[in-house]
Amino acid sequence: MGILCGGPLMCLGFTFLLVGAVMWFTRRSPASPAPVRSGVSGYQKAGVTPPRNARVEKAPPPTVQRTGNTMRDQFFNARLGQNVVVKHPERGDVTGKIIGTIRYTELWQKVNSPSEPWAPTGNEYVAHWLGNFLLYEWQNHVYLLDAYEALSDQDIQQNFLPYAKRYAQSDQTAKVSFAWPPASWTITDIGKFQVARAEGDGLRLNQGATGRFIHAEGADNRALVVEDYQSGSGGQDTAWTGWRVEWEAVSRVG
Repeated sequence: MGILCGGPLMCLGFTFLLVGAVMWFTRRSPASPAPVRSGVSGYQKAGVTPPRNARVEKAPPPTVQRTGNTMRDQFFNARLGQNVVVKHPERGDVTGKIIGTIRYTELWQKVNSPSEPWAPTGNEYVAHWLGNFLLYEWQNHVYLLDAYEALSDQDIQQNFLPYAKRYAQSDQTAKVSFAWPPASWTITDIGKFQVARAEGDGLRLNQGATGRFIHAEGADNRALVVEDYQSGSGGQDTAWTGWRVEWEAVSRVG
């Protein structure tokens, strides 16, 4: 059956309305945006900002339980004046007396945002200064660090920050490598911490100091730990080098 029009203009107007209706009901919905990955980084201000009004919440990191009597528990609870025996990758078993102890509180953001506060995860990790080296635990790793170099803000900006930014922008998934004497390093972790306790001698920080860290590894289990303290928080920016060792390398605490 045909459609009657009162005139050319009325027919033309009706045609436009019909075409518009067809286009409205047949157009495809816009594609859903790609999911926003989440990650934790003390360098998050340099990372990718989620879309406006998006709130991508992360699950908190698992809490480390300190209820057993493992070597790791003994190390965590060790006191000033006690001895620690550890197998050095090049010198064999070495014994050091604890003359300084640092307790680090792990920090995280519930949402990746420059305005989101950093809060404690409930995890604390300890480092013992033994005079000639620092024995330092973080998450599942333990580092035997026997050399260090004080850093300036310019050192951080030129030699470390560009690589930390790149790693943060990848949600900590990219392989990011850089050179720092005496080796080439690949970043394994970045984040933020606060010094919950500092006691003893030979420490380069104060209780309450807050900073960012970079952990990186080289060949043969070589390790690099960079501590970048916030201005005025009471810590010396430092690049530590040494080795990542297994907990089996720590044979005695006491």
